[in-house]
Amino acid sequence: MDELQSSEELIFNEEQVKPILQNVVDEVLNKASYDEDLVQQWVDTICDRCMKQMADLQKPYKYIVTCQIMQASGAGLHSSVSAYWNQEEDNMVQYFWPNEKKKDRNNCKMYCIITAVG
Repeated sequence: MDELQSSEELIFNEEQVKPILQNVVDEVLNKASYDEDLVQQWVDTICDRCMKQMADLQKPYKYIVTCQIMQASGAGLHSSVSAYWNQEEDNMVQYFWPNEKKKDRNNCKMYCIITAVG
């Protein structure tokens, strides 16, 4: 039983990672308006904070975090992620901001897609 529990604890768990992504993106972008001069700073901050908080989970993983911020101008954005990994332990989590629950989603001036792989 201990072996099963320990292997389950080592799995890259969406339930642990997604709240990290959500909280970090909300903290950085919640009151921001799109500013081309600040986008690189926001992307770096989001990636760094997510990486640190995931590392704090102390899982034996190598993490990859990507973040894309796009001005809401009506243009399309297509994105794809591909990976070769251990399907039993590795996983990918994506978070789209603003999410459907955000009250002023229709008035948002930018969108963010963050992806974490572990």
